[in-house]
Amino acid sequence: MSMMQSALSYYANVLSGYSTNIFKLTPSGKTTDIRAGDIVTINLPSASIVDLRSFKTYFDVATTGTVTRLPPKIDSLFARVEVLAGGIQLAQGTNFYNVLRHVKDALCEDKTNPVSGHPELERSIKSLDNIALGNNPEPLASSSTFIGTGESAYCCDYWEGFLGTAEPRFLDLSLLPDVQIRLYMAENSVLTNSTSAAAGEALVAAEGSAFTDYVAPDGIYTVQNLFATIECISLADSSYDQMISDLMSSQTFLEVPFKAYYAFQQSHTGTSRFQVSSQSIDRIWSTFRYNGANVVGADAGGRKYPYTAAGPPIPKMSYTPNPVCESRIATGLEKYVAPWCCFQSPAADMDIQWQLNGAFLPQSPMSQTELLPLSLSSLPPGDFCPDELTMAQYLKSNFVTCVRLNMKDSERSRIISGLDTRSSNLTGLMNTSNATVTSFDSLIFVECTSVLRIEAGKALSVVA
Repeated sequence: MSMMQSALSYYANVLSGYSTNIFKLTPSGKTTDIRAGDIVTINLPSASIVDLRSFKTYFDVATTGTVTRLPPKIDSLFARVEVLAGGIQLAQGTNFYNVLRHVKDALCEDKTNPVSGHPELERSIKSLDNIALGNNPEPLASSSTFIGTGESAYCCDYWEGFLGTAEPRFLDLSLLPDVQIRLYMAENSVLTNSTSAAAGEALVAAEGSAFTDYVAPDGIYTVQNLFATIECISLADSSYDQMISDLMSSQTFLEVPFKAYYAFQQSHTGTSRFQVSSQSIDRIWSTFRYNGANVVGADAGGRKYPYTAAGPPIPKMSYTPNPVCESRIATGLEKYVAPWCCFQSPAADMDIQWQLNGAFLPQSPMSQTELLPLSLSSLPPGDFCPDELTMAQYLKSNFVTCVRLNMKDSERSRIISGLDTRSSNLTGLMNTSNATVTSFDSLIFVECTSVLRIEAGKALSVVA
């Protein structure tokens, strides 16, 4: 009946008095000459209703060093993102934030802005305007043909954690003390260095072999012209204020659920351990990174994401490329991935199983290829596996596993249904068997649902 009414009725819902605008936010500290290890603090407008998902940072970046290149995804320059209200941490952020972004995008749809997000590792020519880089480091964008001096060519417009997952996404900041965003800049190790080499090969029918002549990293990045923007809305009538007042009267507090992540990195030789106490553990994301000596002079293997049997190579950029291989790369052609975000299967025929306070998940160890369908069925609502990903690419540089512990699609309805470990602190193990693992670090990200409780008088508490 309701479907018939919708199909046959003529109507339009009206929200009166709605208005919106975009505000520019300048960091409270320096806005230029920002380097590795610096902390950038941005204050959100007080007494405003803001769209948290609309928070964006704009900036430019210059590098120095021997053929230094910026990493894929410009938000790789952020090692941690922290949200505070009145000096109290709402979301402490996770270490390895930049790695988390790569881990999730390895299995999920890539969230990077393809125009201003520096989505790929540049090689000979800048994607901004085809300016040749050659053996030089990547300069400021303003040194290009089309981008003026002082402009900010790069933008981060997608965020994990509080900014990207808090519900409702429109948050009334008049209910909270002054809110700050702190961005912790990553170390220079996210940059890539290499010397010049002969032309690389498009990996279509044959394996490439352009990864040689590695040089010690000496690159340094400097961020310039950084600022942020956020969308603020206002409502002319008092219906929203009355709704908030009624909610506060009936339940004494407002709840804002959001995703929190806890990171664990360790050398893996068969077992990796993690401990988390949370009201709702929703997912466990796991991967491996090679920690051995740099690979030099070995053939690249696989398609699109090259690697060697001994570990990920140091990418080779400085050559005259095939034009169709530049920046946004066609399926099946060559694509580079930096060593720090190369997620590789550590051994063939390796089985994996998780142990959570004595309970096994899954019930019997499964091979890494068998775990892939399980991982895909565990992805967050709305995310899906990239359609160009092959098994070779998955195992050689996108090897990420995900196991879900909450009810499927529960996030759509703001249902907290994950594993509650507050009464007994979770001791988790990731066990590998049937193969020996050496020279690899394990990286485990535990995804939880936390709740910000807002009470009268701007009193706050966070239920982790």
